Parts: sequence; C-alpha cells; structure tokens
Amino acid sequence: MACLLAACGPGRAPSPPAASEELLGILEWPSPSADERYCAWYGSERDGVLYFGQAAFWSAMRDHDGDPRGDLQAPGPQHIGRVDLARQVVEAPLDVSEPGARSGVWDVLAHDAGVFYTTFYETAGRVNPATGEVIHFDGLGKGLNELAHGPDGAILVSRYGDADGGDGSVLLLEPDGRIRAEHRLDPTPGHVVAPKSVAFDPVRREIWVNADLLPQGDGQVRYDARILDLQGREQLRVETPEIQFVAFRPDGWGVTAEVDDRGLWLRILRPTDSDPMPERGQRLLLDPHFDRGHDFAQDVQFESGGERVIVMRWSGRYHLLDLARERGTSDVLPRADGEIFYTGAVHGDVLCATLCGDVKVVCARPPPL
Repeated sequence: MACLLAACGPGRAPSPPAASEELLGILEWPSPSADERYCAWYGSERDGVLYFGQAAFWSAMRDHDGDPRGDLQAPGPQHIGRVDLARQVVEAPLDVSEPGARSGVWDVLAHDAGVFYTTFYETAGRVNPATGEVIHFDGLGKGLNELAHGPDGAILVSRYGDADGGDGSVLLLEPDGRIRAEHRLDPTPGHVVAPKSVAFDPVRREIWVNADLLPQGDGQVRYDARILDLQGREQLRVETPEIQFVAFRPDGWGVTAEVDDRGLWLRILRPTDSDPMPERGQRLLLDPHFDRGHDFAQDVQFESGGERVIVMRWSGRYHLLDLARERGTSDVLPRADGEIFYTGAVHGDVLCATLCGDVKVVCARPPPL
C-alpha cells in the first residue's frame, strides 16, 4: 500500500485535465458482491492478458468509519479480473474464493507456474488461468501484500506486519507455496516497519523493498527503502529521495520511481552500472509539479518482452518510456473524483490501466514516442 492503511487513502484532488490520447474505452464489471463495492487493484500482464485483483477494501473502510478491517464485516468472493489487451475484451474473472471468504484480492503476479495472488487478511494462493484450478497456500499467515518475481524461480512477497504488531518481513516462496526464506526487516527506533513493494535485481542478486514507517505513539508516517542480500542482511537504507516503486526486468535493467522536493523522478538502473547506490544509474525528471499530498507513483511495469516501461500514478497521469530508444511520453487517463489508478500495462499500441472506483479498466492509445 502507498501509506498507512488505517490513516490514509486516495486523495480527493481535483480531476486531472482531459486526456489528449485516443481513448478506446472504459471496461467495467459489476461488483461481484451485492453487499460491497469492489474496485480494481494491482495488475500483472502476461501473453497479452492483464490480470488484476478486485477488492472492496477502500469502500468498506469508508463505510466503517475508517476501520481498515471493514472489508471483513461482510462475506464476498475473491476474483481476479482479466482483459485481453489486444482486443480490449473482458474475459471471465478467475474465482479463487475459499468458503466464507471476506477479504478481496490485492496483488497478482503472472508467472510461469500460474497467477499468484494475495488477499492480505486471508489466504494467498495460485490459480491456473487455463483451467481455473486454484491452490490455496495455507499456513503462510496474514498480512501478505505485494508480489514480484524473485531469485531462481521464487516469488517475492511482502508481509506488511506480524500478528503482534511487530515489524514486517519479506518472504521468498516456492511456486507450490512453501516458504524458502522469510527475512524480518531491521527495526527503526520508534516505528513499526511495514514493507510494501518488493523487487529482485537479478544481476546483483539483491532484494529491494520499500516500507511505511508507522509511528509508535505520536508522530507522522515516514518512508524508506532497503536493499537486502539473499540472506536478508540489509546492505543499504534510503530515506531521501522517497522510493515509491521499484521494478526489474529479467535481464537486469531496473527502474525506481522516486520523489523529492524537486518532483517525481525515474532512475534507470543498467545491468552494467557499477556505482553504489544512491549514485547509481541515470535520473530523469518526470514531473517537477508532482503533488505529494494527492498523488503517488502506484506501480511500475515493464512491457512483456519489450523495451517500454510504464509508471502509473493515482491521478491517471502516466509516463511511458522506451529504454532502448531513450524516448518517452507522458499523458493522463480520465477518472472521476476520488478514483485512483493502480497498474498500467502496454501491449502493441494499446495502454490499459486498472481504475479503483468500481471495477474498471481504462484503455487508450498513448501518444507516439
């Protein structure tokens, strides 16, 4: 999550200006529950299909006076949405529900072994998108949050916190759900460390994780990012700039979306870069007017098998870059007040992004690079 679950949510900033790209359409699904208002969450693209979680977390929290456990007050199915990106066609969702399920699907990861998912309050698992067969990963515990490809076929997943309110951790899972390793993050005095996004650098064989630092008592939420070795030992901690998201390709190219007093930046990390962090890589200023109070770089996704990378922001503004040609463009997708975008994916000349308001995916043709 972008911030403390109990303390903040999508900023209700004025809607962005009208989009200048060619809008292809807004795909919309009915809520899978008559009792709760689900919306579209994090997604993952594979073979031209965008998979994404569906959850009622935000609306349920508002309906229960800001209680982040509001989603657990009513039963509801656990669905993974699907969109054929080439045709912008809605496919039947994947139902991964367990009996009595209440927590929606948060993050998904399209992997060789299937589509992995988390539900935060309940069980994580894996589904075969061709057959619909579901394997629930019992025994992993609660608080599992965001997913990424890990080392040697493993799946990285963050645990936002433990059952006793202690610091969170990073897990490496085998494709069958067994825990290969779990690394608790080093403490920050006066705060609970709650990890969010995770990524794996396959060249340096390092694990990246960013975290919310939740105050124990009075104080404000802070943020940092850590780089770990495969034994979970912290190699580096970065507080400034704020690293909002990190992603790596299998060949070792990586990017970080970073924010400081001068705006939103993209740091390009090449496999051959030898400088230590935070000097490593090339920084590009994406937006000098970035509004930290109402916007967030929610997700970064590499094009499957391609050179492009997309940074998707709450506000609908996105940044699409072609790393090979060193060219990029920025534009904005339409949304209503209070809605936020999660994940953008590109396939050919089409860009589609998940929109959390209802269960929506917005598709457009971005401006040429």
